[in-house]
Order: sequence, then C-alpha cells, then structure tokens
Amino acid sequence: MDEEDSIHYLMVEPTTEVVEVELRLSMGPTMQGKTFEIVQIDQIHEIVSPTVESLLQPLGFEVQGPLSWLRSVNAPIRQLFRLEQRKGGALAPSWALSLDFVPHLSGNEIKWHRTSKSARPDLTFDVRDRAFDISYSYGLDVIATSAPNILRAAIPKAESFWNEARSIADLPGAFERVKQHLSTGGLGFYNYIQHPLAYAFVLAMNGKPDTAEEEFQRYSQRLSEAARKKLRKLFIDAGGHLG
Repeated sequence: MDEEDSIHYLMVEPTTEVVEVELRLSMGPTMQGKTFEIVQIDQIHEIVSPTVESLLQPLGFEVQGPLSWLRSVNAPIRQLFRLEQRKGGALAPSWALSLDFVPHLSGNEIKWHRTSKSARPDLTFDVRDRAFDISYSYGLDVIATSAPNILRAAIPKAESFWNEARSIADLPGAFERVKQHLSTGGLGFYNYIQHPLAYAFVLAMNGKPDTAEEEFQRYSQRLSEAARKKLRKLFIDAGGHLG
C-alpha cells in the first residue's frame, strides 16, 4: 500500500491507532519552507484548548493553568494532562498523577500539594515518541494543523493510564509500569526527582515497608539532616520504617 492509499484508508477507519499513523504520515522530517517564529505559551493554549477540552471536559477535567488540565474528583489521587516544553522548540503531551498524601520539598522546606491549584506531578508518564511533538517554533498555523490529531491520539492513552490507577492499591503497579516504560532510553524513572519520594509513600501505604525504605533512602540521602528528620516522621505516619 503506497502512502496515498494509506491516507485514504486512515480516513475510512478513524480509530486511535489510525490517528497515530496518520499524524506520522502527515509530519515531514523537517520544517522545510517554514519561517522561524516562536509562539508564546498563552497563544498555544488558546489554539489547543478547544481540542483538549472537548476530550477532557467530559471526563471531569478543568483548566489548571497554561497547557495544564486537572481532574480532582478522585482525590486523594488527582489526574493531570499537560503539554510540556521540550528541547528543540517542541511541546509534547504528558500525563501524570498528583497524590494528596505525598509531600514535596522546596529547598529544605516540606510542602503539600493537596488542592486543585497546587496539584503537581508525583508520577509522570512521558510519551517518548517524537511523533507526538508539537513544534511551536514555526508559527500559529503549524500548531493549529498538527496539534488536533496529536492530542486525539494522546488523550486516550492518558485515559488508559489513569483508569489503571484509580485506587491507592493500584498505585504500585502504576509506578512499576512507568519505571519500565522509562527504561527504554532518555531520562529514566529516577531522573524525575519526585518519583522515588512518591513511590516510597505509595509502597508504605500499601504495606511494603522494606521496599518503601529503599525508595525513601534513595530520595532522602541528598537532604539536610533537619529535612530528613521531618520527612521521616511523615513517612512513618504513612506506614514506613522508623529508620
């Protein structure tokens, strides 16, 4: 089947998998003939919002901020969908879980992200596929042309990920799946600074204190003694070892 026939077939069978192939065929290897023109984040948000919100609002999502959408109905597990800036002037979709029972550190100060406004990724799924990149270096038209198909392919993948992490008992499996996915090259699981801390709390809450301790040690070794003691107390409260 040549490319022309493939495109015709894609139009007949509009499944998620087909949309993925269609966007691959429609993307050239370069932006030849395009004028370099950086698009601002607020402009990008305005362009992509109708597509994103048509897909996410029926699932209970709301806008959290520029290029970020959030669902809080399943708190203490909240779902995030974001378009993240990448090197080379591209945005890529990512999806994440924000966990109310996991703290984060700002410097050596322990903080929480337990509200719709403060929610932030504790577990991030990076799609790792250049076919999902949206260039913002060549003007508004490139985004308006490429983004809808990319988003229509990405959001069902995100929904599948979220559906497999509905309860605290589901979370260890979700962390393991992300760890495996991120082992294929590029930034690994532990390059995401929040991953080991969140995984430690998830394991502790699921009655796995030994493996939780391994993750806690991996994260806390970089902290000051004072911060480590404060974090240890919270970790114990979640079911972790005394230390």
